Amino acid sequence: MPSACAIASSVGPAGRSATPLAHLRRHRFLAAAVLAGPLGSWLLQLAANVAGLSMPRPGLAWTALVGSLVVAPVLEELVFRGGLQEVLDRTSWGRRRAVPGVSVGNLSTSLVFAAAHLPVTLPWLAVGVVFPSLVFGRLKQLYPSLLPAMLVHAWYNACFLLMPGHP
Repeated sequence: MPSACAIASSVGPAGRSATPLAHLRRHRFLAAAVLAGPLGSWLLQLAANVAGLSMPRPGLAWTALVGSLVVAPVLEELVFRGGLQEVLDRTSWGRRRAVPGVSVGNLSTSLVFAAAHLPVTLPWLAVGVVFPSLVFGRLKQLYPSLLPAMLVHAWYNACFLLMPGHP
């Protein structure tokens, strides 16, 4: 059975290699992922306004904040990236590239992740969850820890909660 490092290296160009170029690539991806949070939230709001779609009005109560910024990112990343994607990335099918930079395992996990959001959010938003999920999956492949994916997930949730128009 290949090691986690071999799996990640076969999935992405940077993998988990210790080379300086690999470190630069994965840190550049992390920086871009962080910057994408506010931009993605703004584009989401713009798309909703243009299409006349309703946006949920999440509460900013203490329990909602803890759930959105701590509990959901940690549990979802453990289940989806640490569980499902980890299993898929160990198979030759899961390591195949769906498109450049996205493995079949990451794409499959992202589709299941979006489907899991259907019962708790508007359908069009659940479908939109695929895109950030692909980012979380790529972070899982680039780093030996789920922590970067968890932190970026929490950041994206914070950006969504703080979008203009939310109470």
